Amino acid sequence: MYIKKVKTGYQYIEKYIDESGTEKRVKITLKDKKRATQVSALQLLDKKIYDKLNSNTISKNVKLSVVYEKWSEMVAKTYVYSTYKSYMSSVRGFVNIYRDWKIDKIKTTHVQDYLIRNSLKPKTIKHRQNVLGNLFSFAVKMQYIEENPVSSVVIPRMKKTVLDYEIQENKGLSLDELRQVIAYCHETNRSKRLTFIMEFLFLTGLRLEELAGLQKSSVDLDNKQIVIRHVTYSKAHGEDTRKLYPPKTRASMRKVYLNPRAIEIIEWFLENSLDKSFVFTNDKGGIIVQQNMFIFIRTVCEQVLGKFDNRKFNVHMLRHSHITLLAELGVPIKATMERVGHSDISTTLGVYSHVSNNMRKEVMNKLDSLVLEPKKSTPTSTPNE
Repeated sequence: MYIKKVKTGYQYIEKYIDESGTEKRVKITLKDKKRATQVSALQLLDKKIYDKLNSNTISKNVKLSVVYEKWSEMVAKTYVYSTYKSYMSSVRGFVNIYRDWKIDKIKTTHVQDYLIRNSLKPKTIKHRQNVLGNLFSFAVKMQYIEENPVSSVVIPRMKKTVLDYEIQENKGLSLDELRQVIAYCHETNRSKRLTFIMEFLFLTGLRLEELAGLQKSSVDLDNKQIVIRHVTYSKAHGEDTRKLYPPKTRASMRKVYLNPRAIEIIEWFLENSLDKSFVFTNDKGGIIVQQNMFIFIRTVCEQVLGKFDNRKFNVHMLRHSHITLLAELGVPIKATMERVGHSDISTTLGVYSHVSNNMRKEVMNKLDSLVLEPKKSTPTSTPNE
């Protein structure tokens, strides 16, 4: 609702979409714009819209593109920016195909065909299914359609192969492997900034968007900690990289202790600052973006450790490695959750389940030290009587 000054008072105007997908307006004129009057105006306008739409009947002949626009506005106001971008990316292909279709003409077969026509990863298919389900659920609630066509979609269960399990098992870097990679980067004059950032992610378990959004005002070296208050959208480019957003969950807003090496890295970036506000930047002073960091990490790790079908090197593995390191050090799960910003214990346990080689050796050593047989007693001699 918006308000416009007119000769007879104040005109209250509200927009709505009719059954044909056309944007229309209703208006009412009242004498003032006091808070109580605005509340009354909103009620009157809602009644006008209700009467015009006759909400007891399902709207017909509304194009998918119209519903999509209304839904995207709702998503933008409901979710954090990274989730919003992920949702839009997931449905873009489907909307491009069916945007001019009447939404009530889109059936389950259309959704299912779209989801399984390409050789996508099961996780990607599931995500697209969930997001499309959200879109059509919105359409049901707005009474554009009676049933959600996504609810009856049948996605084939993808059987995991041995290779899939091996990739899952081989996530992360050990401390010794990281040392080898870091040494290689320095010896071959790789980007010092990206090398230090890779090391810092391993030492702190930060998400890349948290590191990229870290401002100088959030660094407290006196208390050996940084405060995570904001994130950036790590896939953004240009000016969008300078935009800050709140973290995804309340648990993500936290204080992170820095060990001496992490402090050294922070101090280096502060001394060699290329931006007045942000701590971590690339060699040109730009904010770190996901694609650039991913290529750097994958390249140097493969050159040092080798290229394998059952092992993938990426940015997120450094966070995984940090959590595994905390498990090796015997840090309680609750403390680990607080440090890395997990709100769900199952997420942390999912990483703990991938036991490292060091932890396996520790289990073996403890088992080897067990003594199950009772010690043989030394017979005592009885003196002759």
